[in-house]
Amino acid sequence: MEPVHYSVLYREIVSFFQSVFEKDKEILFLDGTAGEGGHSLLLLQAFPQSKLILLDRDSVMLSRAQARLSEFKERIIPIEANFSEVDPEFLQENGISGPPDGILLDLGISTFHLLHAGRGFSFRENEPLDMRLSSAGGISAEDVVNTYPEKALSKIFYEYGEERWTKKIVEAILERRRHSHIGYSGDLAQLVSRVIPRKFWPPGKHPATRVFQALRIEVNQELLHIEVGVPKLLEVLAPGGLMQVISFHSLEDRIVKNLFRDFARTREAKLLTKKPVIPGDEETKENPASRSAKLRVIHKTLPTDIDMEEEEE
Repeated sequence: MEPVHYSVLYREIVSFFQSVFEKDKEILFLDGTAGEGGHSLLLLQAFPQSKLILLDRDSVMLSRAQARLSEFKERIIPIEANFSEVDPEFLQENGISGPPDGILLDLGISTFHLLHAGRGFSFRENEPLDMRLSSAGGISAEDVVNTYPEKALSKIFYEYGEERWTKKIVEAILERRRHSHIGYSGDLAQLVSRVIPRKFWPPGKHPATRVFQALRIEVNQELLHIEVGVPKLLEVLAPGGLMQVISFHSLEDRIVKNLFRDFARTREAKLLTKKPVIPGDEETKENPASRSAKLRVIHKTLPTDIDMEEEEE
């Protein structure tokens, strides 16, 4: 059965772009995390004269997004790449003459990856511990769990997962490694479940959620790509353009918040979200996974046009 994909905060995202761009204007959008193509579909529908750069680091997801957007194939430019690679030279090499007017990043993991990718993102199935989002290779979650030393594993689980049971979990992994290999998501999930006493399991979540999040971040260097990519995208964004970023945990949101604030301090942009926009009750009932989503928006313009609002502390 195909997973149901929800485009998080879709009403708010379209509304922010509509507040800046006229419906019939020729706009160039960049969806830097295409995923299932849901947000791209909404933008192409809302702005009928627009074109869109469809970007994803995962070739499988890019193909799925293209299939979903097949009726708009003349208006999309699909590129397999990470958003942190985008700069003026990248655009030129891919035949894109002008800077994007609107940029969107959705930093969440897709439903497809969790349920159908077969790469060990979830503990619902016993899948190989891979967790790589890119087809370009690199280190896998299996490599991390079975080869990283104690100090490195502890750093990952504590910093990226904010896991309070890090010490006990790492001890259990090291003990397991002494006599057998940890190669599947189900094996790791069971190990973590045994370490954390049931009374301390997070309500409504699997006890291994934080460990799996930490491994995914490490394998795909997700925070590094945000730190590198967001400033590059802000620079490449056209004057008068709008950039929106959806994050799903505090580590991502903190980086985006600080990068947006620092860019706005140069008087090159105006923060349109003093505090992040979060989903309303209607959306969280329809899509419970959206509860942790946070949207931040920045409007790039000329210094003379800026009337800076009081900055968020």
